[in-house]
Amino acid sequence: MTDTDYKLASIDRKEILAAARKALIAANAQYYALTAQEQERFRATVGREARQKIQCVLLDSLLDIKCSTEEVDAIWDDIPLAELNRLNWASLLTTGIGEDYIYLNEGMGKGKTLLDFPTLYDYDYADYLFQEKANNRDFPDYKGADYYAYKHQSWVRLLIQERFYYASFLSLATHVLGEIDSVGNETIRQLIPHDYVNGENHGKKEDGGFLWDMKIDAAGQEAQLDELKSRWYSYQQERWFALSEKNNHLSPAVYIHDKDWGDDFQRRFIFTNEATLKQIRWRYFLSDCEPMMAEYSVVEKLLAEEIDRANNWLVENHQDIKNNFDPTVIKLRKKRKIIMSASALEDLGEIDTDDGPF
Repeated sequence: MTDTDYKLASIDRKEILAAARKALIAANAQYYALTAQEQERFRATVGREARQKIQCVLLDSLLDIKCSTEEVDAIWDDIPLAELNRLNWASLLTTGIGEDYIYLNEGMGKGKTLLDFPTLYDYDYADYLFQEKANNRDFPDYKGADYYAYKHQSWVRLLIQERFYYASFLSLATHVLGEIDSVGNETIRQLIPHDYVNGENHGKKEDGGFLWDMKIDAAGQEAQLDELKSRWYSYQQERWFALSEKNNHLSPAVYIHDKDWGDDFQRRFIFTNEATLKQIRWRYFLSDCEPMMAEYSVVEKLLAEEIDRANNWLVENHQDIKNNFDPTVIKLRKKRKIIMSASALEDLGEIDTDDGPF
């Protein structure tokens, strides 16, 4: 950061602090008469009406946009990304908890707040139980799965050295499998070149929306590609559990990996295992992470090994499919009809439709 950037950041920070203070008073005139614990509880449990008052003040203070509480949600949703960072920073000061004003962008169940989950493990294990309950309800043949740390990453906001950061929390196994997914998908493209083309019903109007009907064109190898991708999905599932079990025997550690998102600060926190999560409290997140910080080069070494392993597996399985697969044997799959809004249909048309590992 240059001297000019630093001065601008300092000015922004002062404006943001002032805006957040004004917003909290608008939401609760007695806010600064409360104890620190009561203030934190207010931020963690802020209701819809108070939140809308906060948003109105922040829009007025930081962007000179005046609005009523009835229209604030729509206006906030239309704010350009370039302006959203400052608003989110100020908003964090009105909703975050603990030393780092940490805020979890995830559902926590009715009546639950981050204060109900002392450690990262408490939240992650509760989420695991919720996922297991949903899987047992929705899939009669579901056999259950053992708990391992952070299979599904969490999206978080927090302050790091008095700067606003977007962050993601995930396990070492989830990080590695996420990184090799794109590499593996590119290897599959090289082994069986293919592309996505519009199906005959793509874009047709139905039930107030439009049909999503994309087909894979693999020059006659569609069945072989489907088989390889099915095996690849199973490989990633099995490998995640194998890595998670192996990592359970490692010492607790935290790795950080920064992502380049233009003017936004984004950091990925990677946790080795369950034991790591149990030692990190939400209210003292960075302080608890500090003694367990480890060099990211350890992750890079593991990632290189897993990429080689995955690519070799894909080549071997592709060869097995070429030698032994019978494309005339069709797997039975339930057909699905996907109806989307016009804007969603347009957005999805711009991205790669390959699925992730989970």
